[in-house]
Amino acid sequence: MSKKWILSTGLALSVAIIGACSNGDGGENSSDNNNENEEQQSEENSNNNNENNQQENSDEGSSDEQASGEEQAEDLPEPDLSDVPDTVATVNGEEITKEEFEPIFTTNYEQYAAQAAASGDQSNEELQTDLKERTAESLIDQELLAQEAEAGDYEVNEEDIDEQISSLKEQFESDEEYQQALEEQGYTEEELREEARTSLQINALLDEQVEEVEVSDEEVEELYDQISQGQGEEAGSLEDLRPQLEQQLESQKQQEQQQEYTDQLREDADIENNVASESEGNSDSEE
Repeated sequence: MSKKWILSTGLALSVAIIGACSNGDGGENSSDNNNENEEQQSEENSNNNNENNQQENSDEGSSDEQASGEEQAEDLPEPDLSDVPDTVATVNGEEITKEEFEPIFTTNYEQYAAQAAASGDQSNEELQTDLKERTAESLIDQELLAQEAEAGDYEVNEEDIDEQISSLKEQFESDEEYQQALEEQGYTEEELREEARTSLQINALLDEQVEEVEVSDEEVEELYDQISQGQGEEAGSLEDLRPQLEQQLESQKQQEQQQEYTDQLREDADIENNVASESEGNSDSEE
């Protein structure tokens, strides 16, 4: 299978480790991190509901914040990959290389470094250590799913691949930018199509493993209470936020099921993680 990983996979992995800036416990607390992420997302969404009422003040403030953020970003250390081995991990004999690891880690670092520096919860060194471990774990999970999907021999229509490629192209303003991105990532069109095929096979695999979820009114109200405690009236009404909250809770439950399934795959896998911290050991082999 192709080992470069589709461009959109990097974005998915970024989401998977979003809790790294505020939690340094590694992959063991994925459920807790998901809960925290949902609360953070709810806060962001409810703030967006009030944007129109605060537009004049926010425009002026956002300019100052942007300038401050740019200055802060300029002061951040460069990502340090000197301690990352050429073989980041091995999963059932398949290597995950530093070449695959580097662009995803760098993207995650650029996204969260300024946030971590502003909060003061972690030093930059601690942040980079956490991000390296979480990025490696996410790549291991992705490799496990790719291997399982390939073994399942799921059929993928060429039309579905075309649609995914077209969706990816729409993220760029021009075909020139798209081609430049492919070149920077070291892709050919054929390799990208194979990555899209693998991505669709993984989706088909997870569709079989993840059951439909239901969200109760009590769960929605509990999440709303958590948001409103921090924001008060600015949070908006429960009924206005209900569709967003339901969607977030459904997504959270689906992610938990996916993680449970991936954990089951890990139980029967031979995994060596060469980026694991000393406290976890240099090898995370499982038999």
